[in-house]
Amino acid sequence: MRSRVNPQKAQGWLYLYFPSFYRHSLLSLASEPLAILHGQGHHIIDHNISAEKAGITLDMPLASALYSCPNLITHTLDSSRLQHLLQQRALWAYQFSAQVSPDTQYAEQGHAGLWLEAGSMLRLFGGLEAFWRHIDDACRQQEWPVQLAAGLTPLAARLLARANRGFPSLEHATINSALQALPLLQLDFNAADTLALQRLGINTLGELLRLPLAELGRRINPNLVHTLQQLSGSKKHTLMQFKPPLNFHDNALFMYEVEHRNGLLFPLSRLLESLSGFLHHRQLSTRWLKLRLQHAEPPDTYWQFELVRPEYRHSELLNVCRYQLERKQLRAPVRELHLSVTRFLDRKAEQGGCLQDADTQATVYQVRDDAALLNRLQARLDEEQVQCLKATADPRPEKAWQTYSLQQAQHKTTHSIQARHAKRPLWLLPKPHPCPPPEHILHGPERIASGWWDDHAIRRDYYQVLCRQQLIWVFRDDHGQWFVHGYFG
Repeated sequence: MRSRVNPQKAQGWLYLYFPSFYRHSLLSLASEPLAILHGQGHHIIDHNISAEKAGITLDMPLASALYSCPNLITHTLDSSRLQHLLQQRALWAYQFSAQVSPDTQYAEQGHAGLWLEAGSMLRLFGGLEAFWRHIDDACRQQEWPVQLAAGLTPLAARLLARANRGFPSLEHATINSALQALPLLQLDFNAADTLALQRLGINTLGELLRLPLAELGRRINPNLVHTLQQLSGSKKHTLMQFKPPLNFHDNALFMYEVEHRNGLLFPLSRLLESLSGFLHHRQLSTRWLKLRLQHAEPPDTYWQFELVRPEYRHSELLNVCRYQLERKQLRAPVRELHLSVTRFLDRKAEQGGCLQDADTQATVYQVRDDAALLNRLQARLDEEQVQCLKATADPRPEKAWQTYSLQQAQHKTTHSIQARHAKRPLWLLPKPHPCPPPEHILHGPERIASGWWDDHAIRRDYYQVLCRQQLIWVFRDDHGQWFVHGYFG
């Protein structure tokens, strides 16, 4: 979803230019020559270094390219896929700015860009340099080639980024100086306008700006004047603002078929990283992951991974998927991997205010760790092998608890055994053992008289006692005999 943005209300823009955007989205080996073909498949629009070493050049016809490099790997540009990839990149950038606008000006060459409104974010990040550094570091961590530039207008930021002449400054004089030095060939004018300007002896933007705009529009092209007015900010430059989608969908396209499940782990990690960012930005978590494995021949394979506790962190989502993959088998090689999440849970309930005390914060961390442990156990073991405990209404220690599955835990409210029986140990002996009368009684007695309805009646007085530096739970029956029934941790 998109809405319009008024650049005149912004105090500055940052442009992220992603050269060879489409090519870098493909999971290919750098050592093998790869070329991206135009949508109609007739000529080369992008290639990697290995292809360049083999003599491949831009705009080279496909037949000539294959003659020069018979082992050249080719992939035709899919414009719809590029749009989807750019939407995912915009979702990632949403963590840095509330106004993100995708730019498809260079989509036909396999490149892409994003505008980020910077003026309102400087105070939050501590200045433009810190804002710039956060974004640049994040791109490096993702191994995304990027060229950054700042500008007082969207077009100024884009031109400087495209020319790779960006710097973290919004000073008018500094930006204007950098813009005027741009060569004419880096201004994205059409070929006819560029040639006409060169015949007039114009080679840089600075020389072009010295000409009267009215005369320029009359002699060359009125659209040229419109572009220069957008560059200066005197003419409105309308951008389409990105809005995060309600559901998550992403996919990874393989240059080669993946024949083993372990080969899915790396691309799946990238998809989960994108999902984690999506969940983090919207303050959500999920328990339901849907994977679709696309093969050369139908039908596709569908896997659903269900977590027992909600999660949003990339590392934990990856751990669960890794364990789940160990239990899966591929029926056929995989060409494309899709990840979808359409069901979410609100994560705000687990977050407290900024004035949380240390104990409350520790409890939040403990809950997260417990959830991660349960998710890992369930992913590695069969469902019946992982059981939880819950308190029952029966006061008899042997029958005061029962087990239930992790899946059942999602549909019922249970009570903590520890809270209900705070003075009882969690470790009970299978059968009480006789013992001598205790010498150091700490608490008690607790009278338990119950079970008359099922012919297992008991009548006991329970005590907490200290014996040889060990806290134990003992009872005395109606006959005056003492027994050990459990140990405290």
